[in-house]
Amino acid sequence: MPTYPTPFMLSQSLMPNRYPTLSIAMLLVGLSGQSLADTVLLRNGDRITGEIKNFDEEHLIIKPNYSPKITIERSAIKSFETTQNHYWSINRTLHDVSIQYSDLDGFVLVNNRQTPISDLVFSDRKSDSEWRYSGSVEAAIDVTSNTKKTQKLHAKGDITAETLQWRHNLKTEVRYETEEKTTKRNTLEAHYSLDYLISEHWLLRQEDYFQEDRLDFPVRNYYAALGPGYRFWGIGRDKLDFVVTYNHFWLDSQIFTYQLNAWATTINYKQYWFDGVLETYADLQIAFPDTPTIDYISDSTIGLKYLLAQEIYLSFKYDINETQTPWHTTRDIKYNLGLGINF
Repeated sequence: MPTYPTPFMLSQSLMPNRYPTLSIAMLLVGLSGQSLADTVLLRNGDRITGEIKNFDEEHLIIKPNYSPKITIERSAIKSFETTQNHYWSINRTLHDVSIQYSDLDGFVLVNNRQTPISDLVFSDRKSDSEWRYSGSVEAAIDVTSNTKKTQKLHAKGDITAETLQWRHNLKTEVRYETEEKTTKRNTLEAHYSLDYLISEHWLLRQEDYFQEDRLDFPVRNYYAALGPGYRFWGIGRDKLDFVVTYNHFWLDSQIFTYQLNAWATTINYKQYWFDGVLETYADLQIAFPDTPTIDYISDSTIGLKYLLAQEIYLSFKYDINETQTPWHTTRDIKYNLGLGINF
C-alpha cells in the first residue's frame, strides 16, 4: 500500500533546505554590518574597527562597538577605510566621499587616487561657507617691589572666524605701566587680518593695524596692507606662512602727521607639540619704507603656550620692535608671562 507524505513529513523534509538559506542570510547581515564599519590600520600592526567620530589636525577619534571612544594620534595611522560617504575636507575643499585603504604608508585612496592622510580632515560641515570660531583671552600683571613701585598690566585677546575659504583674525592688546604713581605707558593695539585661501598653498591677505599711545601727547600709528602669501606646510592650527604686502602707514599726533608707503614681508609660524599640550609660535615682519630717512621697521613676536588643564594655559611672549635709520637704531624689547583661557 503506498504511503503518502503528510503535511508534517513535508515540513520536516523542507526544514533542512530552509536552515542553510536562513543561516546564509544571517551571515550576510552580520557581514554587511561589519562591512559598514570604519577601520583604522596603525603603524604598529593593530587594526581598530568602529565609527570615525572626528579627525582633526592632531587626532582621530573612533568609537568601536566593544569600548568607549579611542583617540589616536595622526602620526600613528598607517591608513584607514570608510564604507559610507562622509564630508571630508581635502585641501580646504569639502568632498562627500568614501575612503579606501592604500598600500602606501600614510596614504589613503580617494576616488582611486593616492591622497596623503595629512591632507584630510573629517568635517561635520555641510557647506564650504559654514563658519567656525576659536580664540583666547589672557592677562599678565607684573608688580615690582622697588623704590619706584613699578606696576605693569598686559591683557590681550585673540579670536578667529573661518570657513574653508575665508579666515578672519582679530588680535587686541592693552599695556599699562605706572612708576611712582605716574603713568609711563598706556597703549592700545588692534590687528585685523583677512585671508582668502585660494588653494592648498596660496592665499591673499588684507590686514589693518592700529596703535595708540595715550599719554600727555597721544600718538596714533596705523597701516593698511594687501598682498599674496604662500603656506609652506601645515593644516589647520599648524602652519608656516610667508606673505608679501604693500603697506601704507599713517603716523598722527598733536604736533605732526606723517604718511609713507612700504613693502613688507611677514612670516607666521605656529605648531603644537605633545598632543597639543605645548604650542610654539612666531610672527615676524620687516617693512622697507620708500623714504631715505628710514632703512627698515621690524616687529617680531616669539612665544609659547603650555596647557595646564582643560582650556587654561600659561604663556610666555617676547617682543622686539626695531627701527633702523642711517644715523641710529631704536629698539624696544618687551616680554611677559601670562595666564589665559582658550575658547
